[in-house]
Amino acid sequence: MHKRIDSPRVWILLGQKGGDNAQVRTLANLLGWPCTEKQLCFNGLSRRFNILLGASLDSLTCDSAPLEPPWPSLVISIGKRSVPAARWIKRRSGEITRLVHLGRPWAPLSWFDLVVTTPQYRLPSRPNVIHNTLPVIRHEPQCLSNAGIVWAERFRALPRPWTAFLVGGPSRPFTLDQHTAASLGEAVSAHARQMGGSLLVTASRRCPPASFRALAGEIHCPGYIHDPFDAHQGNPYLAYLALADRFVVTCDSASMIAEACLTGKPVSIIDLPVSHDRKMRRTEFLRSILLRKRGGVGESIYECLVDFGLITSTRDLRYFVDNLKQKRLITRLGEPVEAQVPLVFNEQDLERTCARIRSLLEPRES
Repeated sequence: MHKRIDSPRVWILLGQKGGDNAQVRTLANLLGWPCTEKQLCFNGLSRRFNILLGASLDSLTCDSAPLEPPWPSLVISIGKRSVPAARWIKRRSGEITRLVHLGRPWAPLSWFDLVVTTPQYRLPSRPNVIHNTLPVIRHEPQCLSNAGIVWAERFRALPRPWTAFLVGGPSRPFTLDQHTAASLGEAVSAHARQMGGSLLVTASRRCPPASFRALAGEIHCPGYIHDPFDAHQGNPYLAYLALADRFVVTCDSASMIAEACLTGKPVSIIDLPVSHDRKMRRTEFLRSILLRKRGGVGESIYECLVDFGLITSTRDLRYFVDNLKQKRLITRLGEPVEAQVPLVFNEQDLERTCARIRSLLEPRES
């Protein structure tokens, strides 16, 4: 008879990206165990391949949180740069610590007890890989409700329907220069005028300030424009999620698309131009050669190369978007809006993920 560990020691590794940190925090909250946040700060060595860095702290600066015993039972990490530290912790624990990584690890999949990923990373199917539809995102209903109450009065005079326009920014391979941003603002503004409603606009801080100004300059309809670069202006993002009647989201951010979908309201995607750099072109060329025939030897070679971290899977949000379209969760701007499908599958994904993690911590026979 096995006894489950009721309250294991859990560390979550935080980096510089707010969206990534939100995912690891959300997963830790879903598990329901007390956890310790370990803020990591990185130096230039973090740009090296993880296969070269191995299990080490060489890529961390002295500003990082101390990593000292007692060692955790579980480490939850995300992103490329946290991988060497996670592996170092596991090694120092005598291989007792279980490693759960979100997204893609840019490293051999066998290094991890569990990898939780989504379609845009195109990771191969493996026993230790869970493929979910959406990133690990969940906003507490009370949080959204409170934000809606705070901001509702400012939007009260705006004609409905309210369309929240969520803008990302340049993120390989997508670009967002001033010309493109102005075109987006014009297109979404025209769409709002056609519907007789208003726009609630905001952008990620990834969006270049000049591009945001160009976009905002083409909004010629009633609305509220939140400037992410104005430190004195409150952030209405959660209020938009709570109050908007529908959403238009740029195609570069899986997190923003997922958060809009989780509201259960209509979501339209608007595309950004693509510009492949040399590294992406090289990887895509290799992938196209090896995957020319599905199920062939080339596919096996490619998956082995990914498994061993010799090449990384290239993120392609087209796969993420196409998967959501097939599930009738989104459309592209200008397409007819379909009836929304209940997001039961997302709760099932999260429950399945938590169950797998809990199973990793069950005591094993000696």
